[in-house]
Amino acid sequence: MPLSKEKKVAYFGKMQNILSTYNKLFIVDVTNVGSKQMNDTRLQMRGSAEVLMGKNTLMKKVLADFLEKNPGHQWECLMEKLTG
Repeated sequence: MPLSKEKKVAYFGKMQNILSTYNKLFIVDVTNVGSKQMNDTRLQMRGSAEVLMGKNTLMKKVLADFLEKNPGHQWECLMEKLTG
């Protein structure tokens, strides 16, 4: 199911805000992870962390745009991690 343009714009803004706000993050591949386990993890992390899930192509586009505006930023190493 493709994302609507409005949802993509909202996601774009949210991810850019996260990239500019935080200095630590981790990337997790959630292939074959059940929804119960994901919901439990989100519940436990609520208040201390922010969970952002997305499609690789959209995440790569947001990251590329962010790095274009902020050359030499610490998140340059993330581009090679977004695979699959």
